[in-house]
Amino acid sequence: MDRCTGLLAGLLGRSARLLPAARREWAEAVLAEMGEVPAGSARVAWLCGGLWLVAREIVTVRWVIRALAFAAGAVGLVWIGWPGASSNSATPLNRVYVTGTVVALAVLPWAVRRRFGPVHGGWAPRAARVGGYAMVLALIAAKAVKDRYGSKLGAYFVIVPEFWVLEIVLLLVIVGYVAGLLILTSQHVRLTRWGLPVGIGFGAATAGVLYGLAPFGVNVDPNGPSLKWWGVAALALPVATGLLVGRLAARDTRPAVLTPEKGALQGCLAASCATATAALLVAVLTSITIALFPHQVPLEGTPAAGGGPGAGYIAGGGCETCDPVNTVIPPSLRHEYWVEISVGQAGIVPLAFLLFAPFVGAGLGAFAGGFANRSRGTRGRAGGGPHAASPPAPVQPLGHLRASDADREQAIGVLKAAFAQGRLTKGEFDARVGHVFTSETCADLAGLTADIPPG
Repeated sequence: MDRCTGLLAGLLGRSARLLPAARREWAEAVLAEMGEVPAGSARVAWLCGGLWLVAREIVTVRWVIRALAFAAGAVGLVWIGWPGASSNSATPLNRVYVTGTVVALAVLPWAVRRRFGPVHGGWAPRAARVGGYAMVLALIAAKAVKDRYGSKLGAYFVIVPEFWVLEIVLLLVIVGYVAGLLILTSQHVRLTRWGLPVGIGFGAATAGVLYGLAPFGVNVDPNGPSLKWWGVAALALPVATGLLVGRLAARDTRPAVLTPEKGALQGCLAASCATATAALLVAVLTSITIALFPHQVPLEGTPAAGGGPGAGYIAGGGCETCDPVNTVIPPSLRHEYWVEISVGQAGIVPLAFLLFAPFVGAGLGAFAGGFANRSRGTRGRAGGGPHAASPPAPVQPLGHLRASDADREQAIGVLKAAFAQGRLTKGEFDARVGHVFTSETCADLAGLTADIPPG
């Protein structure tokens, strides 16, 4: 019985280290009061009760849940993307992608938090981070399956150094998407109310339309209808998003929102978010479709794949991916090579669109957002009559502005971060959260977080 008691006490002490510093006091109290409990079954029951409470606290700690979810996603990515025959030329490339993705997704949140602070309060930033991580993991897994299927004849699919450079650049771009998502949803960046949902919603809707037009990826064919719609979407999406968010920013009087050119800045951020969402979601959907249905991918050079001289060249034994290029494929392998090169090159345009989509969106969104803000500010000032602009209202000190629900959510987010870092005890945290809900002005909320350092 003594050995069992010692084992339980050691397990309780080690498991308590998983809790934040502010929540370890009562676990240490359980161990300290253990000597006052009679030895034997009563002391064992006492320690088991303490272990049960620690387990419940660990489960309720958000970072543990996030860590377990990320670990499950990383294991799934390794299970799907790592295998591959040594003769398959895509195997080393897939393993580089898997390793780089897992490392980046694990390190970036810590790095962004140190520079830009924790995630912004509210459901939208957290949902955006979860969805972004899920899309990146799905994209890398589907791309690995697609490339592995499209390179089984490894001797005829030589990865030259130039191709390695392009693939590494694409991996860095995907990592940049994750970093941008984490920064955009941090407390350092304040989008106007509904700015993030509008950007993600418009981007997701556009991605659904583009995917429906070309589920296996758009073809680079100037006469093809799909490519024209992609061009229309690349212009219309950031402009529409920038205009709407610019109007919303002009109405947002919260002091923490970006100023003074907040229309242009808000339009830039929201439009880049919309175009990035559309590009990433289309790339994910097309890659998954190709990975699941490789035999339905249109063959390279056929009219369904955009036409071109490639069909006759491949049918005659030509090898586009060989080194040297004058290699002739045996007749028995020509159809298999044709299928594999078609699968490997399918979906390249959506992946290439990832390279410049956010930059196009940022430029057009800034222009549209600034235009919306200026047009709203100048409307009605010319001429008199009943529609003339009224005199500006007296400017109130920022601290005396009435607090909104979003302001209260932001204050609660700061308090949660301070509690997780051990700056507040459980009692202090509960008391301040209670005062948040009773605060009426921004000054009241600022007083609750005045002694907490940013980040």
